[in-house]
Amino acid sequence: MSPRAFSYDLDEAGALLVLHGELDESASVELRDTIAKATDELRSGLAVDLTDVSFLPSPAIGVLASSQSKARRNGADIVLVAPPETVAARLLTICALDHVASLDG
Repeated sequence: MSPRAFSYDLDEAGALLVLHGELDESASVELRDTIAKATDELRSGLAVDLTDVSFLPSPAIGVLASSQSKARRNGADIVLVAPPETVAARLLTICALDHVASLDG
């Protein structure tokens, strides 16, 4: 099976960023820039849906963790969404990063 290229869908009105595929090193840079732009440089809230992410290495986790931290310092919140049994949920749990199973509650 060949790797799935990183892509994303951004719903700025709904403050939702849905990620797809593998978040390799170059995708991590794009992710950092996308989150910064979508949150007005980490000043507004955003939900990041990681359900369809198939590869989440430490650089991507670092981008997510630092974005959450910076947003909180600016009075905003970045919510990471990772349903149980997904790659993202397992890794976020291991790294002790706050996340929710769904946006529904």
